Amino acid sequence: MTTIGFLGPSSRRADVDVLLEWADVAWGVDTVSEVISRISTKPIDVLVTEASVMYLTDEIFRIPAEMVGAICAIAETEGVYTWAHELPRVTAVRNVREIRSVFTTTVSPITSTINTEVPTTISAEPPLMTAASPRVIAVWGPVGSPGVTTTAISLAAICAQSGLSVVLCDADTRGASIAVALGLVDEVPGFAAACRLAGRGELTEEQIRRIAVSVARDGASFSVLTGLPRASRWAEVVPPKAKAVLEMLSTMFDVVIVDTGFGVEENEWIDDAPQRDGTTRALLRVADSVIAVGASDAVGMARIIRGLDEIRELCPSPVLVINRVKRGDAGEVHEVIRRFTDHKVRQSIPTDSRGGIEEAFQRSFSQPTVWKELAAQVGLTLPTSRKVWWRR
Repeated sequence: MTTIGFLGPSSRRADVDVLLEWADVAWGVDTVSEVISRISTKPIDVLVTEASVMYLTDEIFRIPAEMVGAICAIAETEGVYTWAHELPRVTAVRNVREIRSVFTTTVSPITSTINTEVPTTISAEPPLMTAASPRVIAVWGPVGSPGVTTTAISLAAICAQSGLSVVLCDADTRGASIAVALGLVDEVPGFAAACRLAGRGELTEEQIRRIAVSVARDGASFSVLTGLPRASRWAEVVPPKAKAVLEMLSTMFDVVIVDTGFGVEENEWIDDAPQRDGTTRALLRVADSVIAVGASDAVGMARIIRGLDEIRELCPSPVLVINRVKRGDAGEVHEVIRRFTDHKVRQSIPTDSRGGIEEAFQRSFSQPTVWKELAAQVGLTLPTSRKVWWRR
C-alpha cells in the first residue's frame, strides 16, 4: 500500500478521505517544517500538497528521494497547473482523484528509513486476519525494560481498534507488569489460573471468559490474562500448561499477544529440574511470530545485540524493533545492528513525550502507520486508519 503524507490546509480534509480509499495517509500537516520533522523518522512514498508557493518551497525540493519517493501537487486551475508541472520532481494533477491512477502503478514503496537495506514499509500485504486464522505473537526483550510491555499493549490496542478480537497475556515469570500498567485490580493472576486449569484438564472457553479481564479505552477493547503478582511464584507457570493455554486461546481470539520474560537461560546441569525460564523459551518456540524489542541508547543496544544471539535457537528470525529512537538517530541505530548482527531493524519506534501506559495507548493512535507496519511484519493486516491530524 502506498504511504502518503499530506501537506495543506485543514480545509482539504475531504481530499484526504479520497486518498484513504486506496492509500495509507500517515499524517496531514500544514507547514513545511512539520513535513521535515515527520520524514526524519519515517519516510513516505508520496508527498501530496496543494500547488502553492507556500508549500512548494526550496526546503521541499531539497528532501532526498529516499525520504520522499515523489511529490504530487494538486493544481485546480490551468495557470497553476502549468507552473507546477514545470517544477523539478513534481507531478501535477488537476484533482485529487487523478493521483490514484498516477501513483499506484509508478511508485514503489520506500524500503528504508536511512539505510536502503532496512525495510520499513510493507510492499506485499499478508492476508487479512480472521477468526479461522489466528496468530500467536510473543513480545520479548532483554533485561533493562526496553519497552516490551508498552509495545505489547500498543499492538493489542491497534489490533483491537481495527476490529480484531485480541487477548493480551502476561507470561513474564520475572517481573509481570501488565496489570499494574493497565490499572487492573485482579485478585487472581489470570494466566497462572489458566495454567492451573489446563494442568487439571479443566480449561474451557467459559473458564477463560471468567478469569480474563476486559480493557476498553479510546475505542479499543481487548481481553487480558494478568501475570504473577510475585516472581517467586514462577513454578505455577510451566511450559506444558502455558502451551495448552495458548492452544485454547487461539481457538477463541483472532490475535493472542504474549508478554514474555527476559530470561532464556536453560539449567542443563540438573536433569529434569524445573526451569525458571522454561516457559519463556517454550513460548518463543511455539509463537507464530516473535517481536524482539530493544532500546536505542548505548546500553540498550548492547543488550539487544547480545540478546538476539541468546534467542537464536529459539526463534532465528524475530521481528526486531528498536524503541525510543530519537529524531535523527535512526540511521546510526540501523548501522549498529547491521554491523554487529545478521538481523535488520524492521521497525523504529520514535520517542514520545508521554510516559507509561498513556504512551502505550496514545502512540498506537497518534502513530498509526508505525503500528500498522509492525502488525504487518508479524502477519497481520489492519484496515487503513481514518484519522489524520493537522498540526499547527
